[in-house]
Amino acid sequence: MTFWNELAPAALVLACVTTSASAHAEALSRGGAVARALRQNPQLAAARAVEAQSEARGKQADAAQFPAVSLILGVGPSQKATLVPGTGAQSEENAYKHYFRDLSVAFGGQAQVLQPLYTFGKISERQKAAAHELSARKAQTEMTSAQLAVTVAQLYEGFLYARDAERFFQEIGHWLDRSVQDTQHEMESGGGTREQDLLRMQAALGAAQIGLHQASASRRQAEAGLVAYLALPVGSGIEPKEATLELLPRELPERAALIKLASQQRPELRALFEGSAAYDALAVAEEAGNYPDFFALVFASGAYTPGRDLATSRYVQDPLNGFFPGALVGARWTIQGLMATQRANENRAKARELAEMKRWAQAGVPAEVTRAFEDAVRAKADDTEAGKAVAIAKRWSVQASADYAVGLGDVREVTDATQAYVQLRMASYDAKYRHNVAMAELERAVGGFHAPGPSALYPSREE
Repeated sequence: MTFWNELAPAALVLACVTTSASAHAEALSRGGAVARALRQNPQLAAARAVEAQSEARGKQADAAQFPAVSLILGVGPSQKATLVPGTGAQSEENAYKHYFRDLSVAFGGQAQVLQPLYTFGKISERQKAAAHELSARKAQTEMTSAQLAVTVAQLYEGFLYARDAERFFQEIGHWLDRSVQDTQHEMESGGGTREQDLLRMQAALGAAQIGLHQASASRRQAEAGLVAYLALPVGSGIEPKEATLELLPRELPERAALIKLASQQRPELRALFEGSAAYDALAVAEEAGNYPDFFALVFASGAYTPGRDLATSRYVQDPLNGFFPGALVGARWTIQGLMATQRANENRAKARELAEMKRWAQAGVPAEVTRAFEDAVRAKADDTEAGKAVAIAKRWSVQASADYAVGLGDVREVTDATQAYVQLRMASYDAKYRHNVAMAELERAVGGFHAPGPSALYPSREE
């Protein structure tokens, strides 16, 4: 059946989470479960951390347009020196003779402010690239959010499915157990019951027990998955607010309207568009590496040494005792073969890659919407037919049991009717599960989980 197959990738990998002794049962609805996962699942926290990285890169690009300030301060030894009277540049002491008594302490520093004036797009295009990257990362977070919502929906609907199946197999098992006991009593009292009748009843009971084991294990696995995805304490249990698994009461819009909606708000399309635009902008920034940077530079250096006279000559400057400011406007040009051009070509190729992927995604969106839409339509139709057939099979089973009890029927009629009843009941559960999961898939396919307001097809908040 569908649920047993789909549960494996979603929950069996999480079976290490202990739920056998639930310390606390968390009361949840399907919308509440999805909303809780979207609030606190670590996958979303990780996606938002990636957004923060992109935002920081954007601020780095913004910072490049402001002046670059560098400052150096230091202290070290220096020689004392006095000027020859009447001159401005000669010292009385020999520069190559060092005596301890001639040493003093020099205090000095340098400062410069470099302001970019025009960079041919090296800064502005990187700012654009960072803005597009941030938009793409936000769209990727929405993609993670939508996939997380679908996974939680699968687990929650699977939990309801398994719980209902478990109750049903318990009920069938009790009835078959009584039937086995009645058959044994009939044989022991010398009635017309044959040993084959007892064996058929016992085989049916064994099949029901196997179904019960499978349903119980699947319920515990789905519960473990929900505990993990909702970041609940280990050992917590799940108590659904829904009494039974029923079809979602959502009406399906027209398929064409859903396809149009998906083309407008699917985050995958937005992520690919923004990513391609980011690489295009980065290519322009790299291409600008073939051109110079124009800048304004203001600088100053100074030092002070006690015991060292200040030289005031315009031709001789003392780096250990004096103050020397300056300013200029200039250009800096660094070329390394075709490095800048090839970096630009690399980024343009990446932009084309994402653009082609966007074209493919646009072609695939209608198919994805159609698949989920048709799954939901088919499951709803299956549930309708299964509901009718379950009523018929139940009536058949009751009549066959009554006839067998008074000796007018064959045990094969009872077991055949019971087998049909079980299969159709499980088909009904399976149809409800498939319908609700398909609605969650359809909600993701049209990009609805991140849209403002309540989700139209599958609930994503407490209702």
